[in-house]
Amino acid sequence: MNKTISFLYPVVQPSQKVIQDIQGILQQDNQNFECIVVLQFDQKKLPQKVHEYIYSENKIRVTEEQFRNVAEMMNYGLNSAQGKFFVYVPPNIRLKKNYVSTILKIIGEDTVGLVYSDFEELYPDGNVILKTLRDNTHDITERANFGYIRAYNVEAARALGGYDINFNRAEEYDFRLRLLEKNSIKYVSEPLYSVVISKTQASEKQKNIGASKLFFPGEGKYGGFSYLFYDEDEEKEIENAFYEFLQRNEALLNHKNFYVKYPKEKQWTPVVSVVIPVYNRVKYIGQAIESVLRNKFQNFEIIVVDNGSTDGTVEIVRSYQKKYGDKVRLILNKKNVIAYSLNLGVNAAGGKYIAQLDSDDMYTSETLGTMVDFLEHNPNYALAISYYDLIDEDGNPLEEFGIIKHLEYNRNNILRVDGAGALRMWHKKVIEEFGGFNEEKFGHYGEDYDLVLKVSEKYDVGRVHHVLYRYRRHPENTDIMRDPEMKIANKTRARQEALRRRRELNKNLSKKNSSQK
Repeated sequence: MNKTISFLYPVVQPSQKVIQDIQGILQQDNQNFECIVVLQFDQKKLPQKVHEYIYSENKIRVTEEQFRNVAEMMNYGLNSAQGKFFVYVPPNIRLKKNYVSTILKIIGEDTVGLVYSDFEELYPDGNVILKTLRDNTHDITERANFGYIRAYNVEAARALGGYDINFNRAEEYDFRLRLLEKNSIKYVSEPLYSVVISKTQASEKQKNIGASKLFFPGEGKYGGFSYLFYDEDEEKEIENAFYEFLQRNEALLNHKNFYVKYPKEKQWTPVVSVVIPVYNRVKYIGQAIESVLRNKFQNFEIIVVDNGSTDGTVEIVRSYQKKYGDKVRLILNKKNVIAYSLNLGVNAAGGKYIAQLDSDDMYTSETLGTMVDFLEHNPNYALAISYYDLIDEDGNPLEEFGIIKHLEYNRNNILRVDGAGALRMWHKKVIEEFGGFNEEKFGHYGEDYDLVLKVSEKYDVGRVHHVLYRYRRHPENTDIMRDPEMKIANKTRARQEALRRRRELNKNLSKKNSSQK
Protein backbone atom coordinates (compact mmCIF):
# COMPACT_ATOMS: atom_id res chain seq x y z
CA MET A 1 0.00 0.00 0.00
CA ASN A 2 1.58 3.28 -1.11
CA LYS A 3 -1.31 5.59 -0.34
CA THR A 4 -2.77 6.69 2.97
CA ILE A 5 -6.49 6.75 2.17
CA SER A 6 -8.53 5.41 -0.73
CA PHE A 7 -11.82 7.20 -1.40
CA LEU A 8 -14.63 5.45 -3.26
CA TYR A 9 -17.13 7.75 -4.96
CA PRO A 10 -20.16 6.35 -6.87
CA VAL A 11 -21.75 8.13 -9.82
CA VAL A 12 -25.30 6.81 -9.84
CA GLN A 13 -27.11 9.33 -12.07
CA PRO A 14 -26.12 11.83 -14.82
CA SER A 15 -27.56 14.80 -12.90
CA GLN A 16 -25.23 14.21 -9.95
CA LYS A 17 -22.94 17.10 -9.00
CA VAL A 18 -19.87 15.01 -9.66
CA ILE A 19 -17.27 17.76 -10.09
CA GLN A 20 -18.22 19.57 -6.89
CA ASP A 21 -18.23 16.33 -4.91
CA ILE A 22 -14.87 15.12 -6.22
CA GLN A 23 -13.25 18.54 -5.80
CA GLY A 24 -14.11 18.28 -2.13
CA ILE A 25 -12.15 15.03 -2.06
CA LEU A 26 -9.16 16.21 -4.11
CA GLN A 27 -8.58 19.54 -2.35
CA GLN A 28 -6.93 18.02 0.71
CA ASP A 29 -4.03 19.60 2.58
CA ASN A 30 -2.44 16.13 2.65
CA GLN A 31 -2.27 14.72 -0.86
CA ASN A 32 -1.33 11.15 0.01
CA PHE A 33 -4.58 9.59 -1.16
CA GLU A 34 -6.40 8.25 -4.22
CA CYS A 35 -9.96 8.52 -5.49
CA ILE A 36 -11.79 5.60 -7.09
CA VAL A 37 -14.82 6.66 -9.12
CA VAL A 38 -17.44 3.97 -9.74
CA LEU A 39 -19.55 4.77 -12.80
CA GLN A 40 -22.83 2.92 -12.35
CA PHE A 41 -24.41 3.64 -15.75
CA ASP A 42 -23.45 3.99 -19.43
CA GLN A 43 -20.67 6.57 -19.61
CA LYS A 44 -22.20 7.92 -22.84
CA LYS A 45 -24.91 9.49 -20.67
CA LEU A 46 -22.32 11.33 -18.62
CA PRO A 47 -22.05 15.07 -19.38
CA GLN A 48 -18.95 15.77 -21.49
CA LYS A 49 -17.53 18.19 -18.90
CA VAL A 50 -17.78 15.59 -16.18
CA HIS A 51 -16.37 12.87 -18.42
CA GLU A 52 -13.29 14.94 -19.22
CA TYR A 53 -12.81 15.86 -15.57
CA ILE A 54 -12.84 12.38 -14.07
CA TYR A 55 -10.63 10.92 -16.79
CA SER A 56 -8.07 13.75 -16.68
CA GLU A 57 -7.32 13.90 -12.95
CA ASN A 58 -4.30 11.76 -12.10
CA LYS A 59 -5.60 10.96 -8.61
CA ILE A 60 -8.76 9.39 -10.02
CA ARG A 61 -9.21 5.79 -11.10
CA VAL A 62 -12.47 5.10 -12.94
CA THR A 63 -14.27 1.78 -13.21
CA GLU A 64 -17.39 1.12 -15.25
CA GLU A 65 -17.94 -2.27 -13.67
CA GLN A 66 -21.56 -2.89 -12.66
CA PHE A 67 -22.43 -4.25 -9.23
CA ARG A 68 -25.51 -6.13 -8.11
CA ASN A 69 -25.67 -4.31 -4.76
CA VAL A 70 -23.78 -1.96 -2.45
CA ALA A 71 -21.97 -4.80 -0.72
CA GLU A 72 -20.41 -5.97 -3.98
CA MET A 73 -19.37 -2.40 -4.85
CA MET A 74 -17.77 -1.93 -1.43
CA ASN A 75 -15.83 -5.16 -1.82
CA TYR A 76 -14.49 -3.94 -5.15
CA GLY A 77 -13.30 -0.76 -3.44
CA LEU A 78 -11.72 -2.61 -0.54
CA ASN A 79 -9.95 -5.12 -2.77
CA SER A 80 -8.57 -2.50 -5.16
CA ALA A 81 -7.74 0.13 -2.56
CA GLN A 82 -4.09 1.16 -2.33
CA GLY A 83 -4.54 3.08 0.90
CA LYS A 84 -4.35 1.92 4.48
CA PHE A 85 -7.84 3.29 5.09
CA PHE A 86 -10.89 3.11 2.86
CA VAL A 87 -13.65 5.75 2.79
CA TYR A 88 -16.92 5.51 0.89
CA VAL A 89 -18.09 9.03 -0.03
CA PRO A 90 -21.71 9.16 -1.22
CA PRO A 91 -23.02 12.00 -3.42
CA ASN A 92 -23.54 15.50 -1.98
CA ILE A 93 -20.74 15.19 0.57
CA ARG A 94 -18.09 17.91 0.77
CA LEU A 95 -14.96 16.86 2.64
CA LYS A 96 -13.13 19.45 4.72
CA LYS A 97 -9.58 20.11 3.49
CA ASN A 98 -8.15 18.63 6.68
CA TYR A 99 -10.01 15.30 6.45
CA VAL A 100 -6.98 13.19 5.50
CA SER A 101 -4.55 14.94 7.85
CA THR A 102 -6.97 14.73 10.79
CA ILE A 103 -7.64 11.05 10.26
CA LEU A 104 -3.89 10.39 10.17
CA LYS A 105 -3.27 12.25 13.43
CA ILE A 106 -5.62 10.05 15.46
CA ILE A 107 -4.64 6.71 13.95
CA GLY A 108 -1.80 5.43 16.02
CA GLU A 109 -2.58 1.73 16.31
CA ASP A 110 -3.28 -1.03 13.84
CA THR A 111 -6.27 -2.15 15.91
CA VAL A 112 -8.30 0.91 14.83
CA GLY A 113 -11.01 -0.50 12.59
CA LEU A 114 -13.25 2.52 12.10
CA VAL A 115 -12.93 6.30 12.35
CA TYR A 116 -15.93 8.63 12.22
CA SER A 117 -16.60 12.27 12.98
CA ASP A 118 -19.10 15.06 13.45
CA PHE A 119 -20.37 16.81 10.33
CA GLU A 120 -22.33 19.83 9.12
CA GLU A 121 -25.58 20.09 7.21
CA LEU A 122 -25.64 22.80 4.53
CA TYR A 123 -29.14 24.11 3.75
CA PRO A 124 -30.31 25.91 0.58
CA ASP A 125 -30.92 29.12 2.53
CA GLY A 126 -27.28 29.17 3.66
CA ASN A 127 -28.00 27.85 7.12
CA VAL A 128 -25.32 25.53 8.54
CA ILE A 129 -26.22 23.07 11.31
CA LEU A 130 -23.54 21.20 13.23
CA LYS A 131 -24.43 17.55 13.80
CA THR A 132 -22.65 16.34 16.91
CA LEU A 133 -22.41 12.57 17.28
CA ARG A 134 -21.38 10.51 20.29
CA ASP A 135 -19.03 7.68 21.17
CA ASN A 136 -20.90 4.63 19.87
CA THR A 137 -18.17 2.14 20.73
CA HIS A 138 -20.52 -0.25 22.55
CA ASP A 139 -23.75 0.37 20.64
CA ILE A 140 -24.73 -2.91 18.97
CA THR A 141 -27.90 -1.62 17.30
CA GLU A 142 -28.22 -0.69 13.63
CA ARG A 143 -29.40 2.75 14.78
CA ALA A 144 -26.01 3.82 16.13
CA ASN A 145 -25.11 6.99 14.23
CA PHE A 146 -21.66 6.95 12.63
CA GLY A 147 -22.51 9.72 10.19
CA TYR A 148 -22.47 9.64 6.39
CA ILE A 149 -18.83 8.61 5.94
CA ARG A 150 -16.48 6.39 7.90
CA ALA A 151 -12.82 5.52 7.43
CA TYR A 152 -12.25 1.75 7.56
CA ASN A 153 -8.99 -0.06 8.16
CA VAL A 154 -8.37 -1.90 4.86
CA GLU A 155 -6.33 -4.74 6.37
CA ALA A 156 -8.96 -5.35 9.05
CA ALA A 157 -11.76 -5.24 6.49
CA ARG A 158 -10.01 -7.67 4.16
CA ALA A 159 -9.33 -10.02 7.06
CA LEU A 160 -13.09 -10.27 7.53
CA GLY A 161 -13.62 -11.13 3.89
CA GLY A 162 -15.22 -7.75 3.24
CA TYR A 163 -18.95 -7.21 3.01
CA ASP A 164 -21.47 -10.04 2.84
CA ILE A 165 -23.03 -9.75 -0.63
CA ASN A 166 -26.09 -11.69 0.55
CA PHE A 167 -27.24 -8.53 2.33
CA ASN A 168 -29.04 -5.87 0.31
CA ARG A 169 -30.35 -3.75 3.20
CA ALA A 170 -28.15 -4.59 6.18
CA GLU A 171 -24.71 -4.91 4.59
CA GLU A 172 -23.22 -1.97 6.50
CA TYR A 173 -24.67 -3.07 9.85
CA ASP A 174 -23.41 -6.63 9.46
CA PHE A 175 -19.97 -5.41 8.38
CA ARG A 176 -19.68 -3.00 11.32
CA LEU A 177 -20.64 -5.66 13.86
CA ARG A 178 -18.02 -8.05 12.51
CA LEU A 179 -15.34 -5.37 12.23
CA LEU A 180 -15.78 -4.06 15.75
CA GLU A 181 -15.59 -7.47 17.37
CA LYS A 182 -11.82 -7.36 16.83
CA ASN A 183 -11.04 -3.70 16.22
CA SER A 184 -11.50 -0.41 18.04
CA ILE A 185 -13.34 2.78 17.10
CA LYS A 186 -12.04 6.34 16.99
CA TYR A 187 -14.49 9.22 17.21
CA VAL A 188 -13.40 12.71 16.07
CA SER A 189 -15.44 15.37 17.85
CA GLU A 190 -15.13 17.96 15.10
CA PRO A 191 -16.86 18.29 11.72
CA LEU A 192 -14.70 16.80 8.97
CA TYR A 193 -17.25 17.06 6.16
CA SER A 194 -20.50 18.73 5.14
CA VAL A 195 -23.71 17.28 3.73
CA VAL A 196 -25.52 19.31 1.09
CA ILE A 197 -29.25 19.32 1.87
CA SER A 198 -31.49 19.81 -1.16
CA LYS A 199 -34.65 21.93 -1.14
CA THR A 200 -36.75 18.76 -1.18
CA GLN A 201 -34.84 17.28 1.76
CA ALA A 202 -35.08 20.56 3.68
CA SER A 203 -38.84 20.61 3.16
CA GLU A 204 -39.14 17.00 4.29
CA LYS A 205 -37.10 17.72 7.41
CA GLN A 206 -39.41 20.61 8.28
CA LYS A 207 -42.46 18.38 7.90
CA ASN A 208 -40.80 15.50 9.71
CA ILE A 209 -42.53 15.62 13.06
CA GLY A 210 -42.60 11.90 13.71
CA ALA A 211 -39.45 11.71 15.83
CA SER A 212 -40.38 14.86 17.74
CA LYS A 213 -43.59 13.19 18.85
CA LEU A 214 -41.78 10.07 20.04
CA PHE A 215 -39.03 11.98 21.83
CA PHE A 216 -36.31 9.39 21.45
CA PRO A 217 -32.92 10.27 19.95
CA GLY A 218 -31.62 8.33 17.01
CA GLU A 219 -31.52 8.14 13.24
CA GLY A 220 -34.47 7.85 10.89
CA LYS A 221 -37.84 9.55 10.65
CA TYR A 222 -38.93 8.30 14.06
CA GLY A 223 -35.59 8.54 15.86
CA GLY A 224 -34.54 5.57 17.95
CA PHE A 225 -37.91 3.90 17.38
CA SER A 226 -37.55 3.88 13.59
CA TYR A 227 -37.19 0.10 13.65
CA LEU A 228 -40.92 -0.07 14.36
CA PHE A 229 -41.54 1.16 10.83
CA TYR A 230 -39.09 -0.92 8.76
CA ASP A 231 -40.55 -2.90 5.92
CA GLU A 232 -40.53 -6.67 6.28
CA ASP A 233 -37.44 -7.31 4.13
CA GLU A 234 -35.34 -4.68 5.91
CA GLU A 235 -36.30 -5.90 9.37
CA LYS A 236 -35.56 -9.51 8.40
CA GLU A 237 -32.09 -8.69 7.08
CA ILE A 238 -31.20 -6.61 10.13
CA GLU A 239 -32.42 -9.35 12.44
CA ASN A 240 -30.36 -11.96 10.58
CA ALA A 241 -27.24 -9.82 10.86
CA PHE A 242 -27.86 -9.37 14.58
CA TYR A 243 -28.53 -13.06 15.25
CA GLU A 244 -25.29 -13.93 13.50
CA PHE A 245 -23.55 -11.43 15.78
CA LEU A 246 -25.06 -13.09 18.85
CA GLN A 247 -24.11 -16.53 17.54
CA ARG A 248 -20.48 -15.47 16.99
CA ASN A 249 -20.39 -14.01 20.50
CA GLU A 250 -22.02 -17.09 22.09
CA ALA A 251 -24.91 -14.94 23.33
CA LEU A 252 -27.77 -16.37 21.25
CA LEU A 253 -30.40 -17.98 23.47
CA ASN A 254 -32.11 -21.16 22.32
CA HIS A 255 -32.66 -23.05 25.59
CA LYS A 256 -36.08 -23.96 26.95
CA ASN A 257 -37.31 -21.52 29.59
CA PHE A 258 -38.92 -22.18 32.98
CA TYR A 259 -42.55 -21.97 34.10
CA VAL A 260 -43.77 -19.66 36.86
CA LYS A 261 -45.08 -21.94 39.63
CA TYR A 262 -47.38 -21.29 42.62
CA PRO A 263 -48.88 -23.43 45.39
CA LYS A 264 -52.25 -24.68 44.16
CA GLU A 265 -54.11 -23.39 47.20
CA LYS A 266 -52.75 -19.85 46.90
CA GLN A 267 -55.40 -17.14 46.41
CA TRP A 268 -54.96 -13.42 45.78
CA THR A 269 -57.10 -10.46 46.68
CA PRO A 270 -56.59 -8.33 44.73
CA VAL A 271 -55.39 -10.24 41.70
CA VAL A 272 -53.73 -7.20 40.12
CA SER A 273 -51.89 -4.25 41.59
CA VAL A 274 -51.68 -1.30 39.19
CA VAL A 275 -48.60 0.78 40.04
CA ILE A 276 -48.59 4.42 38.93
CA PRO A 277 -45.50 6.52 39.74
CA VAL A 278 -46.31 10.23 39.42
CA TYR A 279 -44.68 13.63 39.65
CA ASN A 280 -46.60 16.85 38.90
CA ARG A 281 -49.24 15.36 36.62
CA VAL A 282 -52.28 17.30 37.84
CA LYS A 283 -53.61 17.46 34.28
CA TYR A 284 -53.46 13.71 33.61
CA ILE A 285 -53.41 11.69 36.85
CA GLY A 286 -57.19 11.72 37.13
CA GLN A 287 -57.57 10.38 33.60
CA ALA A 288 -55.05 7.62 34.32
CA ILE A 289 -56.89 6.52 37.48
CA GLU A 290 -60.30 6.73 35.79
CA SER A 291 -59.08 4.53 32.93
CA VAL A 292 -58.26 1.78 35.45
CA LEU A 293 -61.50 2.19 37.36
CA ARG A 294 -63.52 1.79 34.14
CA ASN A 295 -62.11 -1.72 33.60
CA LYS A 296 -64.62 -4.56 33.41
CA PHE A 297 -62.26 -6.65 35.53
CA GLN A 298 -62.55 -5.19 39.02
CA ASN A 299 -60.33 -7.38 41.21
CA PHE A 300 -57.53 -4.84 41.40
CA GLU A 301 -55.95 -2.14 43.51
CA ILE A 302 -54.35 1.10 42.33
CA ILE A 303 -51.10 2.13 44.04
CA VAL A 304 -50.06 5.69 43.24
CA VAL A 305 -46.49 6.51 44.24
CA ASP A 306 -46.14 10.30 44.36
CA ASN A 307 -42.59 11.57 44.04
CA GLY A 308 -42.96 14.94 45.75
CA SER A 309 -45.52 16.64 43.49
CA THR A 310 -46.18 20.33 44.12
CA ASP A 311 -48.96 21.03 41.62
CA GLY A 312 -52.05 19.49 43.24
CA THR A 313 -51.51 15.94 42.02
CA VAL A 314 -51.66 14.55 45.57
CA GLU A 315 -54.97 16.26 46.27
CA ILE A 316 -56.52 14.68 43.18
CA VAL A 317 -55.33 11.22 44.21
CA ARG A 318 -56.72 11.75 47.70
CA SER A 319 -60.11 12.63 46.24
CA TYR A 320 -60.17 9.19 44.62
CA GLN A 321 -59.10 7.61 47.91
CA LYS A 322 -62.01 9.29 49.64
CA LYS A 323 -64.44 8.00 47.02
CA TYR A 324 -63.06 4.49 46.45
CA GLY A 325 -61.40 3.64 49.77
CA ASP A 326 -58.74 0.93 49.73
CA LYS A 327 -59.11 0.45 45.98
CA VAL A 328 -56.88 3.52 45.52
CA ARG A 329 -53.77 3.74 47.68
CA LEU A 330 -51.25 6.57 47.91
CA ILE A 331 -47.57 6.36 48.84
CA LEU A 332 -45.84 9.67 49.48
CA ASN A 333 -42.22 9.66 48.43
CA LYS A 334 -39.79 12.56 48.13
CA LYS A 335 -37.20 10.61 46.13
CA ASN A 336 -38.03 11.30 42.48
CA VAL A 337 -36.29 8.26 40.99
CA ILE A 338 -38.50 6.14 38.73
CA ALA A 339 -36.91 2.75 39.55
CA TYR A 340 -37.16 3.50 43.29
CA SER A 341 -40.81 4.55 42.91
CA LEU A 342 -41.69 1.37 41.04
CA ASN A 343 -40.01 -0.73 43.72
CA LEU A 344 -42.00 1.07 46.42
CA GLY A 345 -45.19 0.23 44.58
CA VAL A 346 -44.23 -3.40 43.97
CA ASN A 347 -43.21 -3.91 47.60
CA ALA A 348 -46.52 -2.50 48.82
CA ALA A 349 -48.59 -4.48 46.31
CA GLY A 350 -50.82 -7.35 47.36
CA GLY A 351 -51.58 -8.60 43.86
CA LYS A 352 -50.36 -11.68 42.08
CA TYR A 353 -49.65 -9.49 39.07
CA ILE A 354 -48.08 -6.04 38.75
CA ALA A 355 -49.42 -3.83 35.96
CA GLN A 356 -47.48 -0.68 35.07
CA LEU A 357 -49.20 2.57 34.13
CA ASP A 358 -47.47 5.88 33.53
CA SER A 359 -49.32 8.79 35.10
CA ASP A 360 -50.07 10.47 31.76
CA ASP A 361 -51.18 7.32 29.92
CA MET A 362 -54.41 5.30 30.00
CA TYR A 363 -55.79 1.77 29.90
CA THR A 364 -58.75 0.59 27.86
CA SER A 365 -61.77 -0.95 29.59
CA GLU A 366 -60.54 -4.43 28.54
CA THR A 367 -56.93 -4.09 29.69
CA LEU A 368 -56.88 -5.89 33.03
CA GLY A 369 -59.32 -8.64 32.14
CA THR A 370 -57.54 -9.52 28.90
CA MET A 371 -54.08 -9.53 30.49
CA VAL A 372 -55.11 -11.55 33.55
CA ASP A 373 -56.89 -14.13 31.41
CA PHE A 374 -53.80 -14.47 29.22
CA LEU A 375 -51.40 -15.01 32.13
CA GLU A 376 -53.75 -17.34 33.98
CA HIS A 377 -53.95 -19.63 30.94
CA ASN A 378 -50.26 -19.40 30.01
CA PRO A 379 -48.11 -20.29 33.04
CA ASN A 380 -44.96 -20.33 30.90
CA TYR A 381 -45.12 -16.53 30.63
CA ALA A 382 -43.60 -14.44 33.43
CA LEU A 383 -44.50 -11.20 31.70
CA ALA A 384 -47.21 -10.27 29.21
CA ILE A 385 -47.03 -7.25 26.90
CA SER A 386 -49.82 -5.84 24.75
CA TYR A 387 -50.08 -3.58 21.71
CA TYR A 388 -50.58 0.14 22.20
CA ASP A 389 -51.53 3.23 20.28
CA LEU A 390 -50.30 6.80 20.62
CA ILE A 391 -52.41 9.79 21.64
CA ASP A 392 -51.73 13.52 21.91
CA GLU A 393 -52.16 15.70 24.99
CA ASP A 394 -55.92 15.88 24.42
CA GLY A 395 -56.29 12.13 24.01
CA ASN A 396 -56.64 12.21 20.22
CA PRO A 397 -55.00 9.33 18.30
CA LEU A 398 -51.72 10.06 16.51
CA GLU A 399 -52.84 8.16 13.44
CA GLU A 400 -49.57 8.52 11.50
CA PHE A 401 -48.04 5.88 13.76
CA GLY A 402 -50.87 3.37 13.68
CA ILE A 403 -50.90 0.51 16.18
CA ILE A 404 -47.53 -0.20 17.78
CA LYS A 405 -47.20 -3.98 17.89
CA HIS A 406 -43.49 -4.71 18.46
CA LEU A 407 -43.87 -7.88 16.42
CA GLU A 408 -40.10 -7.93 16.04
CA TYR A 409 -39.86 -8.94 19.71
CA ASN A 410 -38.27 -12.20 20.77
CA ARG A 411 -35.83 -12.91 23.57
CA ASN A 412 -32.85 -12.45 21.24
CA ASN A 413 -34.02 -9.49 19.17
CA ILE A 414 -34.97 -7.56 22.33
CA LEU A 415 -31.23 -6.96 22.74
CA ARG A 416 -31.28 -4.92 19.54
CA VAL A 417 -34.57 -3.04 19.78
CA ASP A 418 -35.44 -0.48 22.45
CA GLY A 419 -38.51 -2.05 23.99
CA ALA A 420 -41.15 -4.73 23.84
CA GLY A 421 -44.33 -2.65 24.05
CA ALA A 422 -47.00 -1.75 26.58
CA LEU A 423 -48.94 -2.63 28.68
CA ARG A 424 -46.50 -4.65 30.76
CA MET A 425 -48.02 -7.01 33.33
CA TRP A 426 -45.57 -8.98 35.45
CA HIS A 427 -45.80 -11.77 37.97
CA LYS A 428 -44.90 -9.99 41.18
CA LYS A 429 -42.80 -12.95 42.35
CA VAL A 430 -40.72 -12.72 39.18
CA ILE A 431 -39.94 -9.05 39.77
CA GLU A 432 -38.88 -9.95 43.30
CA GLU A 433 -36.83 -12.90 42.06
CA PHE A 434 -34.66 -10.53 40.00
CA GLY A 435 -34.28 -8.01 42.81
CA GLY A 436 -36.79 -5.51 41.49
CA PHE A 437 -35.96 -2.60 39.20
CA ASN A 438 -32.29 -1.63 39.27
CA GLU A 439 -32.15 1.71 41.10
CA GLU A 440 -28.38 2.08 41.05
CA LYS A 441 -27.72 1.73 37.31
CA PHE A 442 -31.09 2.55 35.77
CA GLY A 443 -32.70 4.79 38.35
CA HIS A 444 -34.00 7.40 35.93
CA TYR A 445 -34.30 5.46 32.69
CA GLY A 446 -34.15 1.96 31.21
CA GLU A 447 -35.18 0.21 34.42
CA ASP A 448 -38.01 -1.72 32.76
CA TYR A 449 -35.92 -2.54 29.67
CA ASP A 450 -33.19 -3.95 31.91
CA LEU A 451 -35.71 -6.11 33.76
CA VAL A 452 -37.34 -7.37 30.55
CA LEU A 453 -33.89 -8.48 29.37
CA LYS A 454 -33.25 -10.35 32.62
CA VAL A 455 -36.66 -12.00 32.73
CA SER A 456 -36.46 -13.13 29.09
CA GLU A 457 -33.25 -15.04 29.88
CA LYS A 458 -35.17 -17.39 32.19
CA TYR A 459 -38.87 -17.08 31.33
CA ASP A 460 -41.00 -16.55 28.25
CA VAL A 461 -42.50 -13.14 27.52
CA GLY A 462 -45.98 -13.33 26.03
CA ARG A 463 -47.48 -11.13 23.34
CA VAL A 464 -51.11 -10.12 23.79
CA HIS A 465 -52.39 -9.12 20.36
CA HIS A 466 -54.79 -6.38 21.44
CA VAL A 467 -54.47 -2.62 21.90
CA LEU A 468 -54.69 -2.35 25.69
CA TYR A 469 -52.63 0.75 26.38
CA ARG A 470 -52.85 4.39 25.29
CA TYR A 471 -49.44 6.03 25.24
CA ARG A 472 -49.69 9.83 25.50
CA ARG A 473 -47.16 12.06 23.73
CA HIS A 474 -47.25 15.70 24.85
CA PRO A 475 -44.89 18.68 25.33
CA GLU A 476 -44.45 18.00 29.06
CA ASN A 477 -43.67 14.34 28.61
CA THR A 478 -40.92 13.11 30.91
CA ASP A 479 -38.99 11.75 27.93
CA ILE A 480 -38.40 15.28 26.68
CA MET A 481 -36.77 16.31 29.93
CA ARG A 482 -34.50 13.31 30.13
CA ASP A 483 -30.99 13.74 28.79
CA PRO A 484 -30.85 11.94 25.41
CA GLU A 485 -27.25 10.94 26.05
CA MET A 486 -28.28 9.30 29.33
CA LYS A 487 -31.10 7.45 27.61
CA ILE A 488 -28.86 5.94 24.96
CA ALA A 489 -26.10 5.24 27.48
CA ASN A 490 -28.50 3.38 29.77
CA LYS A 491 -29.90 1.24 26.96
CA THR A 492 -26.37 0.48 25.77
CA ARG A 493 -25.30 -0.47 29.29
CA ALA A 494 -28.31 -2.76 29.70
CA ARG A 495 -27.43 -4.51 26.43
CA GLN A 496 -23.78 -4.95 27.32
CA GLU A 497 -24.68 -6.43 30.71
CA ALA A 498 -27.18 -8.75 29.05
CA LEU A 499 -24.54 -9.92 26.56
CA ARG A 500 -22.24 -10.86 29.46
CA ARG A 501 -25.04 -12.68 31.30
CA ARG A 502 -26.08 -14.58 28.19
CA ARG A 503 -22.55 -15.70 27.40
CA GLU A 504 -22.20 -17.00 30.94
CA LEU A 505 -25.62 -18.65 30.79
CA ASN A 506 -24.78 -20.47 27.55
CA LYS A 507 -21.41 -21.48 28.95
CA ASN A 508 -23.03 -23.00 32.04
CA LEU A 509 -25.73 -24.74 30.01
CA SER A 510 -23.07 -26.21 27.74
CA LYS A 511 -21.15 -27.57 30.74
CA LYS A 512 -24.35 -29.03 32.20
CA ASN A 513 -25.28 -30.73 28.93
CA SER A 514 -21.76 -32.14 28.57
CA SER A 515 -21.79 -33.59 32.08
CA GLN A 516 -25.13 -35.32 31.43
CA LYS A 517 -23.88 -37.16 28.34
